[in-house]
Amino acid sequence: MEKKFVANKAFLVNAQGKILFVRDSGGTDHTNSVGRWDAPGGRMDVGETPLEGLKREILEETGILLDETKAKPFHVDLWGIGGDSLNQPIVGIFYAVLVGDVEVRLSDEHTEFIWFDPKQNTEQLKNDSVRHALEAYRSLEGIVVADDCSVIGHEGFGLIQLFTGNGKGKTTAATGEMMRAIGAGKKVGVVYFDKGGESHYFERSVLQSIGVTVVPTGRDRIDANGRFDFSIQQIDKDEAMRGLQEVQQLFDQKFDLVVMDEINSTTDLGMVSIEDVLELIERKPEQTELVLTGRNAPQAFIDLAHLMTEMRLRKHYFYSGVKAREGIDY
Repeated sequence: MEKKFVANKAFLVNAQGKILFVRDSGGTDHTNSVGRWDAPGGRMDVGETPLEGLKREILEETGILLDETKAKPFHVDLWGIGGDSLNQPIVGIFYAVLVGDVEVRLSDEHTEFIWFDPKQNTEQLKNDSVRHALEAYRSLEGIVVADDCSVIGHEGFGLIQLFTGNGKGKTTAATGEMMRAIGAGKKVGVVYFDKGGESHYFERSVLQSIGVTVVPTGRDRIDANGRFDFSIQQIDKDEAMRGLQEVQQLFDQKFDLVVMDEINSTTDLGMVSIEDVLELIERKPEQTELVLTGRNAPQAFIDLAHLMTEMRLRKHYFYSGVKAREGIDY
């Protein structure tokens, strides 16, 4: 049976929200890690529980006495002794621990320490396991990294926004953006992907009445009994391609704000290809603001976006038997 070591690592978070990282001195079996920044912590001793091992390692390496009841595991990774994850694998468990303002006293295992702002980029860390853990911590805490140098000093329209996630509110958020832009005297258009029919979307008539160009595409998937048709047919693919053509027309007419509603899920379901959508986005006029909505946004869309908001489902009355309500859900 394959055996693995277990290492417990801590993201020690001070009162300013910064994380303690320590630089490895390269002692014992850490010769491949000399000079590398890491989270304090290490392998368990025989008979220790994970939290006991974490508390001991942190005290030995930093002089900080942890309250283990405040340690919350948030990430698991795999690496190896001397880099050998195949023959000497280590399972790393990362914990987030609020420690406030503390004094750090390093052991000889480390040469220096820093308090790292998680809103900074990770180029200086050069440690994949820590960078992966930092990504998980940012996701958990909703921390955004402001490292898009391409938009420094940008003014006016022209950026790409993305609303995704499995929670309610993506189309609602985009609708609010359209109303705000119209109020500012801008030229606004929306192409609804995979949202055909006229009886389920009461906001459309309001948007049209205030000057928004509204273009629905796709089948009406809801029948007279309220049942939803989940099948993907050729007509769905044809309608999705028509939606891309409609967006191109809005681009050609230099609209200030264009919303591609449900393009994320439409692409995820294979009605259009990621490549076709990316080619269209490449043709976006420089001063056109573009909003992409829908769950399961492809990574390529996320990478392009200058703003990404993820709606997370925590509760929903649908799962308690409440049907979609007219004027609230549609």
